[in-house]
Amino acid sequence: MESTSKLAVSRKTLHEQLADILREKILRAEILPGEKINEKEIAQRYQVSRGPVREALRQIEEEGLVTYASQKGCVVKALTYEEMSEAYLLRSTLECLAVKIFDGKMSQEGLIKLQQAIDDIEENAKKRELYEIISADERFHSTIVEESGCDRLYKMWKSLRGSNTATYYTMKSEDLMPYDVLGRNHQYILDLFRKQMDVDTIVREIDLHYSVVPQTLYQATHKGKIPPK
Repeated sequence: MESTSKLAVSRKTLHEQLADILREKILRAEILPGEKINEKEIAQRYQVSRGPVREALRQIEEEGLVTYASQKGCVVKALTYEEMSEAYLLRSTLECLAVKIFDGKMSQEGLIKLQQAIDDIEENAKKRELYEIISADERFHSTIVEESGCDRLYKMWKSLRGSNTATYYTMKSEDLMPYDVLGRNHQYILDLFRKQMDVDTIVREIDLHYSVVPQTLYQATHKGKIPPK
């Protein structure tokens, strides 16, 4: 039986810390698709009441990582094409709006952050470290949104973070993760900013960047058929 462990003192709430732990366990395949997540066991493991555990599970359920099945309780899930497509449409729309706000003129500091994120993506892609890839991917895209200077827009975009986590997990579980091209796909967007390309070109590439992933899932699970628009 796994030994108990207290959560670290942190600015994050108990349920946020628990959500981070469960999310990482899922992404590292320590908890597999279809496997039940037991509230009581988690509460005992981390010496907390079951309230924060329920909140943590609710949070990662909203992210699309788990679902509740009849007679089984909370289990790990993977996104459907429809769920992934909807989430990425919202995410890309907000990101493109941010680009329009700052007219595609990325600051030097922003360009450096984007390159650092790409370097981390490439390094961790070689090691197939999904958790670290997702973290770097989030830093890349959040840098673009933050450049707009619009706090409300950033908060709306950030609320969709879970859908990105669930998407990466789904692609891995379907054995569709394009590790070899992850860095290159992000590098192309950075190069557009560096070249100070027009906003329409940058926005079009970001839309494509987000649309390719759900299309890949659809074609893989529907024997090469073209996904609906």
